[in-house]
Amino acid sequence: MRNKTMKLIHYTFRNLSIPLLIILTAWACSFYFIIMHEIDDETNDSLENYKEIIIKSVLADSTLLRDHVDIMTRYYIREVPESEAELDKDEFFDSTTYIEIEMEDEPVRVLRTWFMTADRKFYELTIETSTLEKEDLAEAIFWSIVILYTSLLCCILLVSHFVFRSSSRPLYRLVNWLKAYRPGKQVAPLDNPTRVNEYKVLNKAIEETIYRSSEMYNEQKQFVENASHELQTPLAICLNKLELLSENPDCTEEQLCEIAGINQTLRGIIKMNKSLLLLSRIDNRQFTDTTEIELNSLLRKFLPDFEEMYEYKQIKVSYAETDILRCRMNESLASTLLSNLLKNAFVHNIENGSIAITVTARKLVIANSSDSPGLNEATLFNRFEKQTHKKDSTGLGLAIVQSIASLYHIDINYVYDGVHQFILTFK
Repeated sequence: MRNKTMKLIHYTFRNLSIPLLIILTAWACSFYFIIMHEIDDETNDSLENYKEIIIKSVLADSTLLRDHVDIMTRYYIREVPESEAELDKDEFFDSTTYIEIEMEDEPVRVLRTWFMTADRKFYELTIETSTLEKEDLAEAIFWSIVILYTSLLCCILLVSHFVFRSSSRPLYRLVNWLKAYRPGKQVAPLDNPTRVNEYKVLNKAIEETIYRSSEMYNEQKQFVENASHELQTPLAICLNKLELLSENPDCTEEQLCEIAGINQTLRGIIKMNKSLLLLSRIDNRQFTDTTEIELNSLLRKFLPDFEEMYEYKQIKVSYAETDILRCRMNESLASTLLSNLLKNAFVHNIENGSIAITVTARKLVIANSSDSPGLNEATLFNRFEKQTHKKDSTGLGLAIVQSIASLYHIDINYVYDGVHQFILTFK
């Protein structure tokens, strides 16, 4: 399973929004509970002051030992036995009381305390004072906080987004310049003015690296081509001289056999030289031209040639297609890919063997019989890897197939279940 990628701005935006959301939520909760606590604390202080006034008044005048009720504040005094009196203790709690004027229950804050008179009688004092409707207040505070902190969070993230986008504009220009770069093609000058020192250093470092890489690429490309061509000339001369020698009537049969062996070796070297040059060109991504290729038609074009070439083996070929397999790639490389796979299936087959080719919309399967057991998957696509002893094999055919598949992101797998299967999955 591939890791999901995202743009830098979205990644930063996400990583910034999560901690901001946590911090602002913590602030909002703290603010809410602090406000509610302060309301209760201020009401408690008022009740305590009122309590002191009432007790002083009652102790000074015993005729005031009676209940008192008005619109905002009311208190009730009742005598209690000494066992129930808890002197020097105040109890605060929320309650409701019925208001006749409004004909409904209203919220009140209640203080319950006890005191003793000079004649050692104990009384319970209950004071009630009207408060704001706490549920309505809590709801109003809650929604105010939600709106405030949501707006604050959105504003912070919006400003951060525009600031980051503006600050990162040189970075995106640099990335676009890098994406447009193609090895072997003329590099356009980097136009990326910025006042940020780090971006200037990055621009210079990457620009120098790209130019240096282009020079090395061109030098390597030139070297490989020159080396290949230089090798081809003496090899061709050697082949011509061998042919001339073989035509000499003074040559013995033994000498002719030696010449034939040398000739075969030289042809193998020429073939290997061409394969190495092709691998180098693929690795250096010199096949830049691509087009829409229909692999079905290419297969039908190559099959008759291979069947005729290896007719002496009497191999039975079955071809089945359920859909048209199309892909975008270089036409020359597509031909090389298919011809190498088909040649591998014919060369490493047995007499009266079989080849089964299956084509679907996204998959190509080439299966062939063989007298060899399952191959080593770990080294199968390595260069110069020969897992059989066929004289026609250079050990580069499957390496070229692997390089082409990697270039166009084609998944290639090998499976052995009595027959050798090469499965290509196109994306």
